[in-house]
Amino acid sequence: MADFSRREVTKTWVEYALPNPTNWGQIGRVIAVLNQELGEDRAQWDDAVEVLANDEEIIFRYEKEDRRA
Repeated sequence: MADFSRREVTKTWVEYALPNPTNWGQIGRVIAVLNQELGEDRAQWDDAVEVLANDEEIIFRYEKEDRRA
């Protein structure tokens, strides 16, 4: 008998995308919206939001909490 188990994990991300390049004001607006959505406590976490970039976009994203648990 195997000593492992199988599972499937699905993550849901909330993303905000800006064109790359963009200006400082637009970044500030996205950060303000993210702070409001995340709430005072979670917005303080260092890893609450990931920032990714490619040639076309700068993406700010966070993992949506599962409220069903």
